[in-house]
Amino acid sequence: MTLNGNPNLRRVVKGSENGKYTAEDSAIVSMKGMAWKSVVLCAVTIISAILSAVLLNYFISTDNEDALFTLIMILAFSAIPLIIISFVIMFFPKTAGVLGIIYCVLEGLVMGVISALFDLLLPGIAIMAFIGTCIVFLVSLLVFNLLGQKLSGNFVKFVLISFISIILLEGLGYILSLFVPAFEAVMSNIWVQLAISAVMILWASFMILVDLNNMKRLVEYNADKKYEWLAAFSLVTTLIWLYLEILELLAKIALIAKKD
Repeated sequence: MTLNGNPNLRRVVKGSENGKYTAEDSAIVSMKGMAWKSVVLCAVTIISAILSAVLLNYFISTDNEDALFTLIMILAFSAIPLIIISFVIMFFPKTAGVLGIIYCVLEGLVMGVISALFDLLLPGIAIMAFIGTCIVFLVSLLVFNLLGQKLSGNFVKFVLISFISIILLEGLGYILSLFVPAFEAVMSNIWVQLAISAVMILWASFMILVDLNNMKRLVEYNADKKYEWLAAFSLVTTLIWLYLEILELLAKIALIAKKD
């Protein structure tokens, strides 16, 4: 799962509500501006992912083991700058414009290799996960509009608290499975894994609603236009997380189908 900008975006929303991050009418955020910046970050991620996937397949087809190993190692170590960038944006939200693009390039490279590897084992699964992500996003957008484009504070708190609780419980379960055979049996059960993936996809969908709600509130509170990149970064990182969760769920379903 990727680190996303939700915590920091909520802080900016609160600051805008109190007048800390507001701006003149000529320099305030707009839904159109945030939408276009989200499109830019999505495009950067997708292009980067396609590039790394093509490189991976090329190295595999040409039996270039050295280049393949180098590519995988570079991507493995890219987790470090991804984490660093996430924390820099968290503490310095104004950097989201530049660092957000760098983050999406690196994240796209990682996603491309992961997707290509999954696709080698299960042809077509990556495009299915991409389509699934688009469908979930469109449904979330429709639900958000049907809810009147304003979520209650209690709903947002419920989503965030339950999400953190699920992450902690899942992490604790995996740690205990390393030492307790009973937990290992439970955590390695394919149906348990399937349920975990389904829950994570559901909560990723809720987080999309939270992102959209934060965008709406930034507009209502006349937040400074420079925070459009932060809002876009938050939404796109949530979509990246959603894609990876859907990809994992589809792989687990395919595994069950093969066993049957």
